[in-house]
Amino acid sequence: MCLVLHTDLFEPWPVLRAIREVRTLRALGRDVSVVSWIKDEAAPWPVDEVRDGIRIRRVKFAPPKGAMARALGYRLISKMFAKEIMAQRADAILCHDLEMLWASVIAGRSQGVPVLYHAHEDWPAMVSERNPLEGRAFARLERRLVSRVDHVYTVGQELAAKYRGWGKAVTVQYGSKSLAEMPRLSPAARSEIRAAFGFQGTDFLVGVAGSLGRDEALEAILEAIAPMAPRVKLFVVGGLEAKVAAAKALATSKGLENRVAFTGRLPTPEYLRHTATLDLGLALFHPTSPNLLNVVPLKLFDYMGLGIPVVVSDFPAMQKIVEACDFGVTANPVDPKSIRDAIAKLERDPERRRGMSESALGCFERTYCWERQEEALLASHPIFRRR
Repeated sequence: MCLVLHTDLFEPWPVLRAIREVRTLRALGRDVSVVSWIKDEAAPWPVDEVRDGIRIRRVKFAPPKGAMARALGYRLISKMFAKEIMAQRADAILCHDLEMLWASVIAGRSQGVPVLYHAHEDWPAMVSERNPLEGRAFARLERRLVSRVDHVYTVGQELAAKYRGWGKAVTVQYGSKSLAEMPRLSPAARSEIRAAFGFQGTDFLVGVAGSLGRDEALEAILEAIAPMAPRVKLFVVGGLEAKVAAAKALATSKGLENRVAFTGRLPTPEYLRHTATLDLGLALFHPTSPNLLNVVPLKLFDYMGLGIPVVVSDFPAMQKIVEACDFGVTANPVDPKSIRDAIAKLERDPERRRGMSESALGCFERTYCWERQEEALLASHPIFRRR
């Protein structure tokens, strides 16, 4: 099996959906190779590597700059990557995201092997943020290419409906972690972690977990917390160095440096342990793209699996899951008062939070944990079935 990615599988952080897919395939006895487009030609990772039993081929190639150059060069780039994919001599091609789908379809048709398409995002919507014309071109290209794939995997029912409308078989695949990964902290361990970051036992700890992406509504969150009781504090778990530095500067500019703490980047087990100390988890993003309305961030499933009630953006995909599982409330992510009201509503009601915690854990185990997602994957296509 050959996985095709527009980024590296492991660096600078793991592509969790693809890694879990690789583990499933290897458990079934399949050999797996990965072809990755590394857009930074100075990246220090080797061109060819075997890591964790996976053959990795990294093609370091800087994409053209400017819409016209990208449009003129994309076909040639796709043909170049198709040759790299064909060199793996795979029995099936598993393409992650639209950017590499043209190359995968060329390779699949040339070698007469099935192509499976993983749409982690609404790619045309993302591209439209940069260039609406380019976004429309990608939308037309996606529809044409999807007609030539065997199966589509995507991250929510909204996107799944689009591909089903095109007559394709679709499996919804969330990138959630497994039940076994979720820590269950003792009260003493929870208190120890909180104390290490200066939090008191009486503090109400609101948290932002994850990578601190560009659409995170951090400024609105800080403005929401500022007029609240001093015991309401913010814990930012995760984030790369530059993002954390910018977030610290923002907190300081709001006069909140004594009410916000940051862990910085953590290994996954420690990231989950620190996230597990929260009283309330936030998944609030600025609606900069239609893509954000229809996808679900991984942090939402981390909160769910840890039994943490949430406040999330009032976007359709997240709202449906939170309401169905009854483990949180929604807010307008650009309105600090809306965020403040949502936080205050749950802060004042510990009984409701306890009920939401139990609902989150039950929903995660029944539906959203990786164990359930893997069952759906195994049932989706013959390449995932035991011989």
